[in-house]
Amino acid sequence: MNLVIAHSTQIAFAVSRALNCTDRTENGDYTNDTGSIVITSVEPSLVEPAPFQYYAGGSDFIKTLPFIPKRYLYGIRADNVGGKFKVSDEDKSTVVRLQALVEQAAEVIFASNNGSEAQALFAILYQAAKAGCRTSRMWLTTLSNRAITYAYRNRESGRNITRIARSGFVHHGMNFLFRANVEQAFAQMYGKQSFPMERMDIAALWLLCNSYDNMKVKFPKKTRYGVGISGKWDGKDAQLAPTEIWCKESDAQKVYENFMKMNGKTVTAEVVEVNPKVEWRHELLNMATLQEVSIEELGFLPARTMAAADLLFEKGLISSPRTSVSSLPHHLKRHVERRFPEAKAFPFRPEEQIPYCHGIITTERTPLFLSDDEQRVYELISTRTEMAFDSAKCIEVGIMANIEGIDIFGTAELPDNAECVPGSIAFTVSGVNIFSFSNRTPETLLTAVAFLHDLNELVNTDGDTPSLLPVGSYRDCGACLQRLIDNGLVKYLLGDIEPTEKARVLLSHVGHLELSDIGKYISQIDEVDALAENRKPTKPVMREYENWIHPLILSLITDKKSFVSKVSGYTCPKCGNHGLTVFPATVACECCGFSIPLHFHGYDLTDKDIEQLVRYKYTSPIYGFTNTRGRKFCESLVIDNRFGVTFSAKAAKIYS
Repeated sequence: MNLVIAHSTQIAFAVSRALNCTDRTENGDYTNDTGSIVITSVEPSLVEPAPFQYYAGGSDFIKTLPFIPKRYLYGIRADNVGGKFKVSDEDKSTVVRLQALVEQAAEVIFASNNGSEAQALFAILYQAAKAGCRTSRMWLTTLSNRAITYAYRNRESGRNITRIARSGFVHHGMNFLFRANVEQAFAQMYGKQSFPMERMDIAALWLLCNSYDNMKVKFPKKTRYGVGISGKWDGKDAQLAPTEIWCKESDAQKVYENFMKMNGKTVTAEVVEVNPKVEWRHELLNMATLQEVSIEELGFLPARTMAAADLLFEKGLISSPRTSVSSLPHHLKRHVERRFPEAKAFPFRPEEQIPYCHGIITTERTPLFLSDDEQRVYELISTRTEMAFDSAKCIEVGIMANIEGIDIFGTAELPDNAECVPGSIAFTVSGVNIFSFSNRTPETLLTAVAFLHDLNELVNTDGDTPSLLPVGSYRDCGACLQRLIDNGLVKYLLGDIEPTEKARVLLSHVGHLELSDIGKYISQIDEVDALAENRKPTKPVMREYENWIHPLILSLITDKKSFVSKVSGYTCPKCGNHGLTVFPATVACECCGFSIPLHFHGYDLTDKDIEQLVRYKYTSPIYGFTNTRGRKFCESLVIDNRFGVTFSAKAAKIYS
């Protein structure tokens, strides 16, 4: 029996219809007459990374910063009940039901339109169900019968799926590590939930503030002048102009007067180039451009747009909106051309170039009973789909002429069936004009569309992720902008955005964090995405990220402008030539970066403990540490050979 697990009931229903599994089991799952396929659904939020309260013993604050956990915890979601995290009875029954299905399955298939992060959580769910059978993935691009059966026949399994899941694990780990450290560091400054942060947020906010400040800078106005000529040859219109631009109006005026002498006359010109051309008016939408166009044409912020688009996908009316690609695979050619005959010249791409997702298109289903938001987003996508396939074929002709000793150039477009070869032509001048232009006057506000477009250009280079997976949260620039607005860091009014005073306070700390380097952020997510395509181990990538974020968070919690500090009488045991400074959360050396946390595993270190560590590199046995189960135990602390603070039992293993 093959077990198909979808991430929503609507998707499970669509898969059941496509695979002819219309019978229902006792548990409400779908199956066929022979029972060879069973289709069920599980909410994507059933499995999630553990909240940082798991690591902080139920507390809302992590006192030990920088916080680098020994291992990252994932599992079935749990609610905080009386300080303890418990799985609800409903979720327990879901897992038990899933275990019973897995025990009977020969293959477990994950059906989803999401990317590596979803694949990672599916792998955790698979482990929670104690499965040992084969796993595979159905990449759902559209919930049409044809697309679902294609995804089922061509489902992917093996090492590639494992690598995609591992890439998702690293993204989850990086997201958690950043969120826990940065949010908790600011919470120690300003109180609980002052600055909820995701990985992209600070970089995006830094970019916004810089763009906003640059728009206020007054540049000297520089005006340039040009001259244009319009005319006809063989009954066809053409526009020609000199390549030169003049700084002085008088110089352009002289050229204009000379050209006016030729007005109405015929001169000899040259056709220098003839190129067949297909002018595509618009590309198909992807998630980034859908969010941008929705803001501009509908006034919808990204969260509103994606809520409507996801519902349209689950109703089978559009292909998946979670895509970074604007092209279509070759296997859709016949299907698309049947609906849009004018799409015969559309540049379909080989399957291996876009294996997991493609541009957003409408399906053949008739939209019924849509909400107002769904109807408006559907019409937007439908219009763009039709325009993308409506191509205007033509021939582009390059023309060159010399008038009054000045070379002029231009292009003209001829019908696709016109005959034209390079050579001399008779060009009749019908008009001359002089024009001027200057640099654009800086605006007072930045539009949300312009900012979102610039951010997408940076984060989603060329519109494609390295592995062409469906867009993950780490590349969703629209969701980032939405968080900044929802968290009060960005003010949004009638399409314009500007950073708030709260954002300015946050960015006053960015000099220490150095997290505004958006290039570093992009290189990190590119490296993790690349794990889905190669056999490079994941641990070194995560360790490198941990080593990168540790000193940045340390510089934040040792900021003398934000925290009270005092110089101790101790000498740094690592560099030996600098004193240690005491901050509320740590004792640190400003020279080499050595630090001792003042709170370690549920215990607040005393002055005596700090003195023993600095002088002797170990302490007397201390009672009061708390393990992950909340039980207290006794152990000594030591400074290990890497100048980190750890328990003596663990250090003994390192030294041995």
